Amino acid sequence: MVAKFAFHRLPRNTGGREIVALANDHIVLDRPIPPPRDDAASNSDFILEVRICDFEKRGDGMNAYIVYKLVTKCEGVPGISDRTYEVWRRFSDFLGLHDKLFEKYISKGIIVPAAPEKSIAAMTKTKATSDPATSRDVAVRRARQLERFLKRVVQHPRLRIDCDVRDFLTIETELPRASQTAALSGAGMKRMIKSVGEVFSKMAFHMEEGDRWFEQTQSHVEELDESLRKLLHLSESLTSTRKELAGAQESMSKGLSMLASCEESTALARALSHLTETEENTATLWAKQSEMDSIRFTESLSEYVGLVGSLKELFAERVRVWQNWQSAQQSLARKREQKARLELSGKNDRAAALRDEMDEAVRRMDQLEAEFGDLSKLIREEIGRFEVQRRNDMRQMFVEYLESLVQTHTEVIIFIRFGELQLKY
Repeated sequence: MVAKFAFHRLPRNTGGREIVALANDHIVLDRPIPPPRDDAASNSDFILEVRICDFEKRGDGMNAYIVYKLVTKCEGVPGISDRTYEVWRRFSDFLGLHDKLFEKYISKGIIVPAAPEKSIAAMTKTKATSDPATSRDVAVRRARQLERFLKRVVQHPRLRIDCDVRDFLTIETELPRASQTAALSGAGMKRMIKSVGEVFSKMAFHMEEGDRWFEQTQSHVEELDESLRKLLHLSESLTSTRKELAGAQESMSKGLSMLASCEESTALARALSHLTETEENTATLWAKQSEMDSIRFTESLSEYVGLVGSLKELFAERVRVWQNWQSAQQSLARKREQKARLELSGKNDRAAALRDEMDEAVRRMDQLEAEFGDLSKLIREEIGRFEVQRRNDMRQMFVEYLESLVQTHTEVIIFIRFGELQLKY
């Protein structure tokens, strides 16, 4: 079974920006999503445009899943031929790509954008429901999230030339199934156990930060994370309130319409009809504004909450390398004590054998110390790039949000004034 969805354009003026919608007026996919602003240092003479332009539901029942049509335009990208690629990828493929990138680049001090989380509720809606609208809503929301993830990946100067990213964007055949990304899997349990182990490790080896820059930056990141999460919660509440306002005004317009239909006075019935039209038009505007808030504001905030989470993963990786370094120092100290005891007891043969182990421990300790220094330097550079990008993105997000509010309120005022004139005359 294959379910396809047609697109059409909303008639509403959007200030020069196109909005693509499904047949039921749900705003979807890439066009409402502003592309992340790249920093000037990574701009180059190439084009790498990524967008998700369609999706299909395949299979039936518990075997049902959704695949997304990924269109990539490449010009001048190293390692990729100049052409437009069209591939189909399922949700688990995106999660598999994220896991590969995370495994390769977290130790290199690179922020790997967070992929959308696999939701059991969304999986149930896709597999168990027979209502196409429910599956469509899940797919539309995920399509936007997945596109944001990919745009962040190809925006990064290191990630966009990765071989796994190249294969993901260009290979037209199906990718090997990423079984470890399942919502309920053995790999998921292993990751959970590993995270618990890391928590206990941090408790056993508490790192006293000696670099003031890192101390201040981590404090800033924690405050930023808390502020973004609070703003995200408020944005979700505002979006829900606007949606409820649209529903209330639509109900109001229906009530006024019923009253106008039974009104004997022609003049009053006409006035009620004009008021009905005003309420209906403003309800439509607030419904669209609610969707725009969700797409341009709430989802952008959610994306940055994920990016800040990825940034905190870098700090955690730095702590992990430091802990390994400290563990190597302690191991070397124990071997030295053991060697001294053997020499005092006259066991020179065993002491000589232990000397080779000590040399290896010294090399290991020096290697980890250098790794810690290199990682700290790379994280500094990555955070500098992230901050420039964050400021640009935040400015763009708030400006577009305010522009949409001004436009919606202007149109609401126009409808209200027009309705007022109709009531007077």
